[in-house]
Amino acid sequence: MPALRGAEERIRRRVTSADKRRIEEGSQLSLDFSKLDGVGGVVPVVVQHAVSREVLLVAYTDEEAMRESFASRRLVLYSTSRRERWEKGATSGCRFELVEARVNCEQNSLLYLVRPWPEGASHGICHTRDASGAPRASCFYRRIDFGTGALAE
Repeated sequence: MPALRGAEERIRRRVTSADKRRIEEGSQLSLDFSKLDGVGGVVPVVVQHAVSREVLLVAYTDEEAMRESFASRRLVLYSTSRRERWEKGATSGCRFELVEARVNCEQNSLLYLVRPWPEGASHGICHTRDASGAPRASCFYRRIDFGTGALAE
């Protein structure tokens, strides 16, 4: 099964800090179309600010993380790279309250409406940081130039 072996090798491949920096801060488009190869049991979750309606990030959830989110009203997701559940902000302190959850027409993706928690807090959601060192408000901080494919903030 050569195709499966290739997928397993991509999954095991470690991303170096230089690769991560190039991907997260670089100006070249480098999409990972194999991100979900070999990952099952998850659905995408669009995370949107409940008040501003800005899309903050796209992540994944498995059934256990989804149930925990619903029960706790916190933003709990599933990391496809670490292969584990995680609560957004558990280490950074930038937590989010789950206000509402919606499902799409095909029931293969979710929309979570969230707001910073505790109430009144204002913090970013992205694990990357802006020039001042603060977490970015959204993971969608770069535009793609249609002509060149270059990225710009």
